[in-house]
Amino acid sequence: MSKISKEAFEYLNKMRQNPQIAIPKLQERLKLFKGNVVHKPGETPLQTNEGPKVVNECIQFLQNQKPVGVMSWSKGLECAARDHVKDTGPKGVTGHTGTDGSSMSDRIERYGEWDVTIGENISYGQTTGEDVIIQLIIDDGVSSRGHRKNCFKAEFGAVGIYDGDHKQFKTQCVFDFAGSFEDKAGLDAGGNQQQEDAPKKESNQSAPMQQKQQQGAPAKAQSSKDPDDKIVKNAFDYLNQVRQNPTLPISKLEELMKLFKGSVLYKPGETPLQTNEGTKVIQELIAFLQKQQPLHPLTYEKGLEQACIDHVNDTGPKGVTGHTGTDGSSLSDRIERYGEWNGKIGENISYGQKNGEDVIIQLLIDDGVGSRGHRKNCFSSDFQLVGIAAGDHKQFQTQCVFDFAGEFTPKGAQGQKPKVLQQQQQPQNMKEQMKNMMVGAKAANVPPPQNQEEEKLPPGCVSVSSSSSGAVKNGKKITKITKTYLFKDGSTKTAVQTLTED
Repeated sequence: MSKISKEAFEYLNKMRQNPQIAIPKLQERLKLFKGNVVHKPGETPLQTNEGPKVVNECIQFLQNQKPVGVMSWSKGLECAARDHVKDTGPKGVTGHTGTDGSSMSDRIERYGEWDVTIGENISYGQTTGEDVIIQLIIDDGVSSRGHRKNCFKAEFGAVGIYDGDHKQFKTQCVFDFAGSFEDKAGLDAGGNQQQEDAPKKESNQSAPMQQKQQQGAPAKAQSSKDPDDKIVKNAFDYLNQVRQNPTLPISKLEELMKLFKGSVLYKPGETPLQTNEGTKVIQELIAFLQKQQPLHPLTYEKGLEQACIDHVNDTGPKGVTGHTGTDGSSLSDRIERYGEWNGKIGENISYGQKNGEDVIIQLLIDDGVGSRGHRKNCFSSDFQLVGIAAGDHKQFQTQCVFDFAGEFTPKGAQGQKPKVLQQQQQPQNMKEQMKNMMVGAKAANVPPPQNQEEEKLPPGCVSVSSSSSGAVKNGKKITKITKTYLFKDGSTKTAVQTLTED
């Protein structure tokens, strides 16, 4: 354990037992502000988002916060944090997705078994453990205060911390939390494993099918009833055509590349769009499509469509983005109103597109989304069924929601009243658990997935993309949500949320 990690661990536990202990440090910090700029001696002045207001709000929070239990140190969780630091630090990458596509849960599960709930905080640019914790509990610019909530989450009983160099921000410090954690057998004091015990990477988002399928005429997708809406029908048909013939969009993508000037896309009749990755991501997609093996077509499922319709009708008029409904519903909640699912489920949401083909092209390009989660959902061999709904959106004019499933059994009679949302049947502590946010990016200022009352788009945001995947593990439904915001200057901010349901 390094000096910074040791300081951070000790100070975090002291603060959990006595939340007011941090107040004097925060009061000293208030004296360093000139407007919204912090002038720390010997450091470059830092322009903050909320200025002293958020520090005062943090002080008030600490005055009211009740003590929570201390966390024990976990070698396995430290190893998971170490992997992320050593992977992302030399490359200057930020966020929770590793350059190998790994999620927080992927890394944690390399070294053992977790229970109850997990979470991750990442701090950048701090040089002492106490400053790391102070940065996380202030949570400047993060309206949900997701980092602060993780620091004081009573359900967390174990933590592993690792800090190291970062190419862009000089330092980073990663915290992996769990309700409880059992190290994998053979994990020694240094966090090493026997070579034969090296874990295989797992993911809640399934990768494209690797085995070759028989070439031939594309199979016609079966459907109990084709989609009615023009955009929906177009998106469904084109998605299946691309799954069966992955090279089909290449000509469209090559034409799209001609519309770029630098990283700005100039589509005729539309406002120029500053992208994050420019033509580079399109070239990468073309290479991907040239290697992607054909997949079976998806069957259209009206029950899944109805789950999508519910989300479009709920969020569109309010201008809300993301996978959490204004009634608190999750992806699985909405699907389970209309039947029972098995295997895996997933959700993609596209905003601002006017036809089905453009929706699919947007999701396949996945500009600014390091994990390419939307693309993976489109090409997942684990999905057999899909429902789609499109409609108006107050902020982005249009939205299109896709709900995928491996298996789905509709409720008995057509028009049967859907069952009460499972979340509404859960005790309060489950509701709180589902709000657990895993957030982190540049200077810890990335907006996480938010609840209805906190769902405000960041200033300068021009588009939002969302993907979601679900699986059942140890009898619990685990949903992973990734939301990426694109800003006018071409920068992106990514937020990841994991929901666990019994």
